[in-house]
Amino acid sequence: MPPKAAISRVALADQVMRVLQERILDRVYEPGARLNIDALSRELEVSSSPIREALTRLAADGLVAASSFAGFSVAPVPPRDWFEQLLAYRVLAEGWAARQVARRRPAAAIGRMRESLEAMEGGRLGRKARDYLTANQADQAFHEGMLDGAGNEILAHSVRDLHPHLHHARLFARVPQDIAPTIVEHQAILAAIEAGDEDAAAAALERHLRASWQRYDGWTADEPA
Repeated sequence: MPPKAAISRVALADQVMRVLQERILDRVYEPGARLNIDALSRELEVSSSPIREALTRLAADGLVAASSFAGFSVAPVPPRDWFEQLLAYRVLAEGWAARQVARRRPAAAIGRMRESLEAMEGGRLGRKARDYLTANQADQAFHEGMLDGAGNEILAHSVRDLHPHLHHARLFARVPQDIAPTIVEHQAILAAIEAGDEDAAAAALERHLRASWQRYDGWTADEPA
C-alpha cells in the first residue's frame, strides 16, 4: 500500500494549485508578477515542494511562465491577435469534430456532453474565479466530450493543449459573462448532433464560438495587439 504521506502531498499540491489559480485569475497576482517559491511557502504555510509542483502544473496550463534563470512568474494575458487566431482554429477543428460526432453519434460522448450541459445549468458566472470556474469547467467538458467523440486523438489533444477555456477565463474579471446564452448554444449543438445533422452541428458550433468571442467585445489585453 502506498504511504499516506505521498497521498497527502498530492492532495496538498492540488489545494495549493487551486489557490494560486484563483489568485491569478482574480488578478491578485498581476500578469508578469514574480512568484517566489519561498515567499509563497511562508504565505500559505506549506513546504516548498507542493508550491513548486503547483507552479509547474500551472505552467503546463499556460497560466504561469517558467524560466531556469528567472524562476516562476504569472504568464502574460495573450493579446487580441492570439485570441482571434484561436477562434479561427477552433472553428475549423471543432467544426470538423462536430460533424464527425453527428455522423457517428457515439453514446459515451453524447452522454458526457449532456452531463456537462446539466452541470452548466446548475452553475453561474461572475467576476470572481470561485463564481465561474465550475461553469467554465463544465463548458470545457462539453467541448472535450465532443472532441473525444470525433475519434481523432491528435486533433483532440491539439485543441486541449491550447487551454482555450482557461485563457478565456482570464478575461472574466473584466467582462462578466451571462451563462444563459452559452447554455442555449450548447443545447443547439447537442440537439443537432443527436439528430445526426452534420451541417447543423457544425453551424451551431461555429455560431457558439463566434458568439462567445463577441461577448468579450471591448476587453483590453495586457499586451498590444
